[in-house]
Amino acid sequence: MSLSLVIANKNYSSWSMRPWVLLRQFDIQFEEIMLKFHSREWGELLPRYSPSRMVPVLWNGKPGSGDPVWESTAIFEAIAEWFPHLPVWPRDAAARNLARCMVAEMHAGFRPLRTNMPMNIRASMPGLGMSPDVAQNIARIEAIWRDARARFSSKTNSPFLFGEFSAADAMFAPVVMRFATYQPKLANDTLAYCEAVKAAPGVAAWNAAALLETEIVPEDELHQTPGTK
Repeated sequence: MSLSLVIANKNYSSWSMRPWVLLRQFDIQFEEIMLKFHSREWGELLPRYSPSRMVPVLWNGKPGSGDPVWESTAIFEAIAEWFPHLPVWPRDAAARNLARCMVAEMHAGFRPLRTNMPMNIRASMPGLGMSPDVAQNIARIEAIWRDARARFSSKTNSPFLFGEFSAADAMFAPVVMRFATYQPKLANDTLAYCEAVKAAPGVAAWNAAALLETEIVPEDELHQTPGTK
């Protein structure tokens, strides 16, 4: 199986981050194809590489000559189907059900957090982006993280949500990076989970590459003042 993953800038593209991290964490080989936001390649190649004209897209084969899977959650399911020996989803049925619910909630919800605290790994903007709606989102995220870890990861003394690193941890990795950038007040157990996620090899590799990027995407620099970084 020859996989190709089409993504955008690592510093900004939270949706690209999710499947990339999962593939890398499980040592699944794939070719990375980056189309940077606002680039010529983005305009020329995205319509050919992505049926939805959005990223990420995972191709079983070369882009344009195999079968595409788009949307992060669909990509998770494809990876789980193609590599059934890997714990993409928790092995325990109850944990698997909760993990899928959490991933779906993240995919569909938390819009105030996503809007007011866009992922920007290079930046440090403590205290910015906060609002009552964002605070409510953060409280909900902390609650579901705490519930999953108390019910499942505590049995294995693992730092991740369901014991082994899974699609749920990959789904929330961009949230962890938002927390690192905007530094809202978080509970100690939340901070511990964030540190574990950042240390995961797949996440650490993505972040290291993001820090080397130099492109600026203005719409994701909401709280920056001119001349600062």
